[in-house]
Amino acid sequence: MVSVRNPLAGFGITILGTVALSFLVGIPILFLPHDLAYFYFPFALFAVGVFSGRTTFIGSLGFMGALIGGIVGVYAFQALFLPAGWPLTAGIPVWLTGVSFITVLLFGAACGLGGAASGKLGLKRIERLTERAPKMRRCLKCGAKVGMSARKCWSCRSFLPPT
Repeated sequence: MVSVRNPLAGFGITILGTVALSFLVGIPILFLPHDLAYFYFPFALFAVGVFSGRTTFIGSLGFMGALIGGIVGVYAFQALFLPAGWPLTAGIPVWLTGVSFITVLLFGAACGLGGAASGKLGLKRIERLTERAPKMRRCLKCGAKVGMSARKCWSCRSFLPPT
């Protein structure tokens, strides 16, 4: 049976995976024409978000993890390989306009949308796990969950009706 992981651990794995993958996906931009780079990068980042968001079970955590990781990864890529700014803003100083920062945020948002899309798929996986889990019933006196073959409640020690 598949074990269900802590959602915060999945959130951290999503952030770290997205940072690494969004950095790596940016490398082909250095060899592509500028117009094609702006077409390629959002789709590649969406795919990174989908891949990284699979580690979370909640759509909002997938979105936030992929968004944070996408922004950090794309900013690290820009800082190392494009210190003068994105190719669209090549002639304008970076400190003069916030276009470069807004571009990083938009690329991170594309990554976050992919994480939200696949994070929602994780909820269906949890629903399938709970359907296959051992069936339980409730004690009539205290409401505690007990097994199907239990004769006494573990909480209040009252006898249970036969199944």
